[in-house]
Amino acid sequence: MSLASGSTDDTRTKASGTDKLREYGEFMDSPEARLFLCQMTEMGLSENASVKGLYYTHCRSVDEATSWVFDNMHLPDINEPLQMYPETEDSEAGFSDPYKMAFVVNSELNMGVGKVAAQVGHAAVGLYRALLQDQDDLGHMLMSWEDSGGMKVVLKGENTAHLLDMETQAKRLQLPFYLVQDAGRTQIASGSVTVLGIFGATEEVNKITGKLRLL
Repeated sequence: MSLASGSTDDTRTKASGTDKLREYGEFMDSPEARLFLCQMTEMGLSENASVKGLYYTHCRSVDEATSWVFDNMHLPDINEPLQMYPETEDSEAGFSDPYKMAFVVNSELNMGVGKVAAQVGHAAVGLYRALLQDQDDLGHMLMSWEDSGGMKVVLKGENTAHLLDMETQAKRLQLPFYLVQDAGRTQIASGSVTVLGIFGATEEVNKITGKLRLL
């Protein structure tokens, strides 16, 4: 009897948690959003942080929402309820089309953890410097990206050809990118293509990297 009662209470708790999603817009009031929220809270993330991750990534995937939360753990209000404000043209554009950096790692090189971290660091610095050098065209994007938490994701690419193909796609979409080729001092051969960094509106970047898994 007590077991049945406990199961019912647990079900009600989950239902009440997911019911609040409808407060944040139509795209959040969906079976996918409810499933993602349950998965994120089961990982140990707070419900409020999970809701924010889903909201600011437009509920595209649990991986992307989780990555957003981890990237923004430093925020003092990360575990506070999401605050909704009256929409303006500027705020609506900022929330519906946030910017992000995506770093795609060449998996065929079998780099060690430290090597991968160093190569992603090279890509991040190189891409950021490229953005700073083109402030007239990209300054507003960079500022919006920083103001919204500076979303960054590290993804798993297949091989060199895969990264070069994504570089071509970034050029075609006119997205800023930075391709890292290693100097060959440790682990891998000189000139090896290790990481591709891409920056832009999330919707545009996802056209290239949206199907890749987190590293």
